Amino acid sequence: MPHNPALPLRGSLRLRPAVGPWHRPAFSVAVATALPNLLLLALGRLDLVPYTAAGTMCALFAHALPYRERARALAWVVAGMAASVAVALTAASLTRSAVVLVGLAALMAAVQKLLCDATRLGPPGNVIFTFVTASAFFLPQQLGRIPGHLALVALGGLVAWLVCLAPAVVREHGPALTLARPGLPRRLRMHLPLAVRVGVGCALAGWASLAAGVGHPYWAVVTAAAVHRANTSVSFQRAWQRTVGSLLGLVVFSVAVPLTHLPRLGALPALLFVAACQVGAEATITRNYWLAQVFVTPMALLLVSLGSTEPVGTLVGDRWLDTLFGAGLGMAGAFLVTNRRAGERLTAALHQARAAQQAARTGATRAEARDRLADTLHELRESADGHAGEWWQQPAPSQEVAQVEREGHRMLALLTERQAAHV
Repeated sequence: MPHNPALPLRGSLRLRPAVGPWHRPAFSVAVATALPNLLLLALGRLDLVPYTAAGTMCALFAHALPYRERARALAWVVAGMAASVAVALTAASLTRSAVVLVGLAALMAAVQKLLCDATRLGPPGNVIFTFVTASAFFLPQQLGRIPGHLALVALGGLVAWLVCLAPAVVREHGPALTLARPGLPRRLRMHLPLAVRVGVGCALAGWASLAAGVGHPYWAVVTAAAVHRANTSVSFQRAWQRTVGSLLGLVVFSVAVPLTHLPRLGALPALLFVAACQVGAEATITRNYWLAQVFVTPMALLLVSLGSTEPVGTLVGDRWLDTLFGAGLGMAGAFLVTNRRAGERLTAALHQARAAQQAARTGATRAEARDRLADTLHELRESADGHAGEWWQQPAPSQEVAQVEREGHRMLALLTERQAAHV
């Protein structure tokens, strides 16, 4: 039977069953974003929505953590978001050169990728930071107004923090401790190739968008950052999924935008539609990334249209071109920057996983042994995934990886059972 190259692409669009409690991040971000948005609507200052939204987007993070760790992780997320926006707004106030701003946005995207991967922050990872920061580089800005705008970011972050911790009022114990916990950066150099790959792809996409005369080059930067996953093969699938989902999302936006600008209701329908899209994106992203983009695309365009007088056709055209530039040139970055450390990282991860299993057998305390073993198994899976899709690498020792994982998870389950019985 002849090979059909379209089959892998069609397979990448197949819907999967929903995974995990999607309603936690979905309704948290919708509520956190709606509260300041409605206040700004009442005050007639919807032009300030980008600043409060930068903080409220932090409500997407850390829902798998117990409340104490969630509070700490969210505080760091808000601080990181505020720092990123501060850099972007300062740059926007000091230069009007779009070429320079795209370069800085690409550099920031690379740094965010590096830190989010190294600290194991978890989904949605660096893409939300880049989504907010890249657009902030292109907001008209003056130095004297930056402190006030950063105060709005901090206010939005505080709202997100409170909303995400609100369940503690009615439920004393949060989720059980997850295996992959965020922490301080370790073996940063192992994550550096992917970060450089993101930076190169974002810069190429943004500059190509500028050269083509597109009015929103930061959309190309965000798309390029979003397509980069654990390896080149998965990144190609993500680029295809984002392209298909964005095209369908543009259709949804074109149909919905007249309904969100009714004369008697003002911008209220648009704000409600944004909240609905946030819920829809989180509800569908585990089923398939392209389906989530059907909601993300009109949400992003509606947020832009709140403070813009650009025609709908211009916004749609710019978004489509930027999606193509971001997906295509983002992948170019993946081929230009090879991940030569993937094999080295996998070898180190195998050694660490075996050492953690040996330590668990020979006398470390249950809590210490469990945490170390969980961390090494997570690193082993990440490094194996990263190695698998890099076509220039030697074949991975898949049987050895599977055996170490099998033994490690069996031992981890035993340690967890013993710890629970002790408690």
